[in-house]
Amino acid sequence: MEFPLYSRVRAACGAVVVTLGVCAMAEGSAATPMDCARFSSQAVAQERFGALGGSPSHNVAGLDADRDGVACEGLAAPYQGFATIAYNLKRRFFYGTATMPPKRSGDSFACLAGNRHFPEGPRLVRIHRLTPEGDRVVSRAIGAEAKPASGRLVWKLDKDVVPAGRYYVSFEEQVPLSPYRPSECPEFRSPETRLPQPAT
Repeated sequence: MEFPLYSRVRAACGAVVVTLGVCAMAEGSAATPMDCARFSSQAVAQERFGALGGSPSHNVAGLDADRDGVACEGLAAPYQGFATIAYNLKRRFFYGTATMPPKRSGDSFACLAGNRHFPEGPRLVRIHRLTPEGDRVVSRAIGAEAKPASGRLVWKLDKDVVPAGRYYVSFEEQVPLSPYRPSECPEFRSPETRLPQPAT
């Protein structure tokens, strides 16, 4: 039986006779590399990466070489991270992490501390639920715990009643270090996730 051309190329991608270039073309534009140098900052690259559906499991446009969800880690400030949100249905709490990029100097991770009120305070987290009337904040401000060794922010919030729906978490902007310069650590958010997910 004759297969369509696309099906034949995909089937052949598992065989050694097909080159990597042909397989990349068959898989579509997500395999096309994008040069990090085209972005003015790491935060701009991260926003583009997120808009294209990037994640640790989806290195869209080749912007996340080490597949941790953080795009173009060699770029300068402002900085944004890759955030997650989940809900533990059995124990009834929200939780999540944010993986932050290294500073350009390479000796520490960026934006593990600071909020709009205190430069040395914790990054503040808020949980949002999408509704027909718009996004709705469904939590108080939560202080995220910094993990300097791994460059992560970790947070948790007990919540007994969670209506099924789509949720995301936002990390509040850090206060600017100077009144004449933008914040090195602007607000960022996780992808939207349907919660709570059934227990497995």
